[in-house]
Amino acid sequence: MLNKKETALLIIDMQYGGGAPDGSLVKMLNVDVTKQEDIVTPIIKLKDYFNENDMLVVNVKTEYEPDFSDWKMLAERFEVIEHKHFVKGSNDAEIIPPLAPRAGEELVIKHRWNAFFETNLDEILKNKNIKNLIIVGAATDVCVLETCSNAFSLNYNCIVPIETTASFNADRKKIGLDVLAFGRSQVVHADEVYSMFE
Repeated sequence: MLNKKETALLIIDMQYGGGAPDGSLVKMLNVDVTKQEDIVTPIIKLKDYFNENDMLVVNVKTEYEPDFSDWKMLAERFEVIEHKHFVKGSNDAEIIPPLAPRAGEELVIKHRWNAFFETNLDEILKNKNIKNLIIVGAATDVCVLETCSNAFSLNYNCIVPIETTASFNADRKKIGLDVLAFGRSQVVHADEVYSMFE
């Protein structure tokens, strides 16, 4: 069972550029968003539950400098500059309105796939005595995986609800979930999460 006060909801990269038809990732990787499942509704339900129970919610978003001087390697491997991917201050980098940070929630801004890299995320969690992380967001096999892997290394107990993560296609999501389930996290259905609390 999970102690509510020791459990946080980590919402990763639910930004305009990651899933909107004219977002940078869709244009850059030619993702067919019409085939994407709805992960927003179950994330909102979790967010409501955490807020109603005075539990910690941490929103994570990615931002880059326009010239990608904060991650040159990414610019060498993807057409991020051309598509202005998650550029600081742009609409592309904004968290979508249904999941915008609410009063009392935390916001962490990252510039790597791993939300712990050069951020204050670990400090926020340790200051609140958090031991368990419910990790949701995008993409299953990229930022969710990288962040969960690092959390596992830091001894956080991670839980990833299947219906609350998405990737560029169903095959990539399955690969991500399979890797996550190998020691890094418990991979469960979203409805199971609520029954885990004391």
